[in-house]
This record gives sequence, C-alpha cells and structure tokens, in this order.
Amino acid sequence: MSTLKDIENREDIKRLIDTFYDGVLNDPIMRPVFEDSLPHWEHHKGRVVNFWENWLFQTGAYDGGMMWKHSARHQTQPMTTERFERWLAYWITTVDALYSGEKAEFVKNKAMEIGQILHHKLNN
Repeated sequence: MSTLKDIENREDIKRLIDTFYDGVLNDPIMRPVFEDSLPHWEHHKGRVVNFWENWLFQTGAYDGGMMWKHSARHQTQPMTTERFERWLAYWITTVDALYSGEKAEFVKNKAMEIGQILHHKLNN
C-alpha cells in the first residue's frame, strides 16, 4: 500500500506542475517546446494549474484555449510522437512520485486522453 497521499487541493496541483516542468525543462528534446513561454512562465504554469484544478474540483478557473495555444506552438516546435511520449512519461512519472489515489489516477488517465486527442489533431 502506498504511503503517498492523493491530490487534495490547488497547492498539490501546483507542486505537481512545478515538479513536472522541472523535469521537462531539463530535457533537451522537450525544452524547446516551452522556451517561448519562459518570459511568461508563471502565467503559463498558473493556467495549467487552473486547467487541472478545474478538472479535479470543478472550480471554473480555466477559461479554455488549450487547442489553439498548442496548435500555434506546433507550427514552430512540432509535438512529434517522440515528444508526446516523453511528455506523457514525465507526467506519469511525476504523478506517481508525488501522489497516489483516485485523483492521481484521474490526472494520469486524463493526460493520456488529452495527449492522444492533441497528437491526432496536430498531426493529421
């Protein structure tokens, strides 16, 4: 049985997002995807936190635009299959390192679902 707690609140989501992006930004294949966002990094991370908080706790905090943003980014830094697989691997590894429970499983499964949809829409 795991001694890790489940995702319980916004602070837990912030911790997840900070840890996830620490890994992604240190990956030479993934970092270029996010470099244009670095001048506005806290804003970007806040939107991602809002996105997951809305999914987990129905806060209404996220105002959308995910597909448009990713499509624009894809024009200069394509989200290839390799990058999608790495993104998802970082996400799952990070969730598993920090949390365990129903909400943790939900964010892993939702990320897989979203990743498949984004990958299909961006690459077809």
